[in-house]
Amino acid sequence: MIEEPRFGARKEQDDTWTIFERRTGKVAERSGLILARLNTNVVLGLIQILEQIEDAPKRIH
Repeated sequence: MIEEPRFGARKEQDDTWTIFERRTGKVAERSGLILARLNTNVVLGLIQILEQIEDAPKRIH
């Protein structure tokens, strides 16, 4: 089964980009950073990284 990507990006009226969680529609937040007001190049790289983090096996400490 192919899962939908967890994260998406939307262009805002001020020509910046926001990464959001597709399940909730809320702005994504990672390690205390709110992923909004970003430029195009940053958004593309961050979405790839976030998806890789989500897909990584979880370790139990």
